[in-house]
Amino acid sequence: MRKILYRTLVLTLVFASVLFAFGYGHWFLNFALAFFSSMLILFGTFSGYHRMVQKRLEAGEGEDESLLEEIEDPYALYEDEKATQEPTSAQLLQEEKKRLKESKQTLKKTLKSSSGIFSPWRFLPYIVLVMSFIGLKNNHILDIPAFLLGLAGGIIFAVIVSKAWIEQRSTL
Repeated sequence: MRKILYRTLVLTLVFASVLFAFGYGHWFLNFALAFFSSMLILFGTFSGYHRMVQKRLEAGEGEDESLLEEIEDPYALYEDEKATQEPTSAQLLQEEKKRLKESKQTLKKTLKSSSGIFSPWRFLPYIVLVMSFIGLKNNHILDIPAFLLGLAGGIIFAVIVSKAWIEQRSTL
């Protein structure tokens, strides 16, 4: 992963020196601000999602095998035939109460694990992106093609680094 970071840093420095040499400093500024903003957005989103999944696993979600069985066989085609009886109203009432109780527990688990959704690491990069766009626009140096290229480059870089990070973590 360090090799990827170093290569990207060298490539960015070469790109910067070429742009400065030809007098396009504002173009590089647009590119760099968009690049780092989009990269931070994706890293923040990735880490927030990772924390959210970890908290949900700690809360006990994802351990229910009945959902997997329902997805694999939604119409119960492969189950043994059971005697079909008409359920009584008392049985229907009991089943409905059980379902509502499970629904409340799921809501509690979701609220407990939602701290990853509202993480500041997910919102601060958006503020950086908006403020950099507004700053460039107010100083009359906004160059839309350079800004869009920076956004695209940041996204590609973040995906490559995240993929390498996931592969590194899975081998540990």
